This record gives sequence, C-alpha cells and structure tokens, in this order.
Amino acid sequence: MKIKNFVASIFTVTTLALIGVSAQAQTVDAATTMANISGVVYVNNTNGAVIYNSPNANDVTESRRLANQTGWVINKSANVDGTIYYQVGTNAWVVASDTSNDAPAVSLDKDMYINVNGGVNVYDAPNGSYTGAVNGGVMTHVYASKTDANGTTWYNLANNGGNRWIKGDFLSEDNVKKTVTMSATAYDPAVLGSNMGYSGVAANLSNYPKGTHLRITDSNGKVYDRVVNDTGYFAYSNPNQLDIAMPNSEALQFGRQNVTVQVLGN
Repeated sequence: MKIKNFVASIFTVTTLALIGVSAQAQTVDAATTMANISGVVYVNNTNGAVIYNSPNANDVTESRRLANQTGWVINKSANVDGTIYYQVGTNAWVVASDTSNDAPAVSLDKDMYINVNGGVNVYDAPNGSYTGAVNGGVMTHVYASKTDANGTTWYNLANNGGNRWIKGDFLSEDNVKKTVTMSATAYDPAVLGSNMGYSGVAANLSNYPKGTHLRITDSNGKVYDRVVNDTGYFAYSNPNQLDIAMPNSEALQFGRQNVTVQVLGN
C-alpha cells in the first residue's frame, strides 16, 4: 500500500479551488491540547474520513473525505474536549476514530507453508484472542494478509470473511523441510576445470542427495539459493560441511564460516 501525504491526489485541482482550501494560520481555542507527532494512519470508515479545516467539529466541508483503507502520514494531533484529531496536511484534519494504526487487509489466494514443527497459535484478529492452533510442517491456503502497527505481517487462513489469523513469522512461500546450522567454505568450479557454473553446492550426499534445494544464509545475511550437484572430498568426509560454488574472488573472501541452511522441498 502506498502511504500518502495530503496533496491533490484525492481531489481535482478544480475541486480544491471550489472548496477554497486556505493557507491561513489555524485558530485553535484554549481548550485544545496540541502535540507534534509522526506516523501513519489508515482510514477504517467505510464512508471515508471527513476532512476538517481545523480540529473543530464545526469547521468542515462535508464533500472533503479521505477514501476508506488509504494510508496517510500524520504530523500533529489535537485533543479537543476528549476528541482526538490528526493533521494530515495544511488545514486538513481527521478524527482519530475514523482511522487505525493497523494497515487494512490485502486479499490473497495462494498456498503457503507453515514452516515450524509442532502447533502454531491461531487468533480471531491480528494480536487478537487465541482461538486454537494449526499443525506445523504442512501446506495451507491463505486468503488475506495484514500488517499491524508494529510492522508484523499476519495471514488469514479463513475464507468468506472468517478470521483465523497466524503470524507471518511461521509462514513461508517455500516448503522448508528443516533448518540447520552448518559449516561452509566456498570454491570456484572453473578453477578446478569444471563447467558446472555457480548454481550448485557440494554436500555429503548421504544427507543431501543430488538435486536437494538448499537456501544458505551466511553470517552477513547474504542468501545463496543452491542445488546439491557435487560432493568434494571434504564434504564427503564431513557430513556437516558445505562447499558453495561461487567466483574465485568471492570464494576467497567467504573463507570458512557457520551458515544457516534451509532444506526446501517441493
């Protein structure tokens, strides 16, 4: 979702001219408490959020509204006798009750994998109430995603308006069979006279047969997607050792280090 600043993106220039958006300083009565803030809010009123010229319920042009489920940058708040307003632009305020800190749900229709062993908790809403659990290590279908105010993505396993939400931390588009920590070195097949290229990795074939898809994350966070296509003497003799194919200049910098390895299935 693209987060917006308050510009002419929701009105035409003609409309703005007709409603007379003023650049004059705002007048706020003494009962109003103002505060400078920063953040993003999302409109959650199906009729849209009415835009007030100032934090005053009577200072309004009813035709001005922010569309439902749009996100807006805010830079100031005002508390007027218990009613909270957010400033989304010059002479443009919305009532906080028309907004939420949580992004709206995005419709999905795809298979994903629960990439942990054991059970995963299910909730009636993101950060909501516990309603049960689903088994890990299986494929599931997801129908929506939603990002909460903390930046955590949640996925809805229920169709037709139901609510069975689980944290995105436990879901992957890949079928992760297992995750292990291994020792790894790197080599350049071309230096050894091979034309196998750099898409492979040498591993102990008893543990990882040829054709096994490995996703390898090094100590710096760099990810290598590799398919087992070889076994060197070192990997053959050391079941927990990988030898990753890459150009010689990169291999020399890689050295030897511990890596996180995800074994991906079909």
